[in-house]
Amino acid sequence: MATASEPGAGPNGMTANPTPDHIVPQCVSRISVCLLSDTVGLDAGTERQVVETAKRLNKDRFDVHVVCLEDSAQLRSLEGVCHIAVFPTASVNSWSGLVQVRHFRQYLQQHRIQIAHAYMNKTGLFAVLTSLGSKRVVITSRLNTGYWYTPRYKAMFRLMNLRTNAMMANSIEAKRIADETEGLAPDRVRVVYQGVDMTKFSRGLGDPTACDRLGIPKSARVVGIVANLRPVKDHALFLRAAKIVANEFDDVVFLLAGRGELYQQLCDLASELGIRDRVFFTQGEGKVMDCLARMSIGCLTSISEGFSNAIMEYMAAGLPAVAIDVGGNRDAIIDGETGYLVSERSPQAFATPLIELLRNEELRAGMGEKGFQRCVEKFEVGKTIGQLEEFYESLIVSRK
Repeated sequence: MATASEPGAGPNGMTANPTPDHIVPQCVSRISVCLLSDTVGLDAGTERQVVETAKRLNKDRFDVHVVCLEDSAQLRSLEGVCHIAVFPTASVNSWSGLVQVRHFRQYLQQHRIQIAHAYMNKTGLFAVLTSLGSKRVVITSRLNTGYWYTPRYKAMFRLMNLRTNAMMANSIEAKRIADETEGLAPDRVRVVYQGVDMTKFSRGLGDPTACDRLGIPKSARVVGIVANLRPVKDHALFLRAAKIVANEFDDVVFLLAGRGELYQQLCDLASELGIRDRVFFTQGEGKVMDCLARMSIGCLTSISEGFSNAIMEYMAAGLPAVAIDVGGNRDAIIDGETGYLVSERSPQAFATPLIELLRNEELRAGMGEKGFQRCVEKFEVGKTIGQLEEFYESLIVSRK
């Protein structure tokens, strides 16, 4: 690892060796791309996407850098896979933040970065500010449907877009909202789905007995939701629908796989509904694939979604998916074929397809099979990384 005084070091002295033995030496034909994320230290969709992208981009075609604004074990795990660096920044709108912007600009120049691809808003601002006056390609990302956008954020995006060459959206709905709210020409926004690693998530993988530790009866059928316990995921709707399902079936239980600040509140709600003995929480422990292997149906009740990793994992595991019809859920689920999209946000509306699937094992298995095949054909990570590589190359060609 380089030190702060050595070539290639970030301001905190952290970067991978510029030429690890197995990284192909820099050559004219390779495109130098820098993936920027505020952090990759969280166990969340975007952070995992950045790490997987860095690992999977073809190193014969791309010289890959990952830059974050805070250090983490996950970032350091990429040493030897690609170049890494940290530019510690709590706020870009501060003196220390502007100093880090200057350091990062020097890093980009030194490594002759051709593409700066920012996955989050703060690093998007980093990419734009450090590319002013340069010919570097800047890509920003829209990975949700903007339910939390304020007028201030929208104004910032419009300013950033003056120096942004292209935008990556992770669903058709995210692209539509970006086009409309930011006044973008549709050809400036490319939809590139994040993929699912089907060597880790697939039928036949996982240990369903691992969930025995939670106290789930061996004979029970499991309806589950994989989502951290945050307000936007609306687990309360899932539990209220679970109450209706529980009234219909004695052998069905409900599994909430995830951690978060709403754990106790959701426990209390399950008690109020009279189904606490049939509701199980992983609290973030164990492997998601083990939970999927134990489930019969995968659910998602989110208020807003960009493109759901959970739905892709359900499909990869051969489960039918039942989800509220928001954001990119329509990109993944074919309503009535691989699962159900629920347009009405009510417990009864969400419970109805669950009851239908639980009553009809042939229908449940058939939808799971079709979902699996759709995942193989459209969302397998090798295919989606290939789409991203083509996106990068098309932007470089268009600049020539």
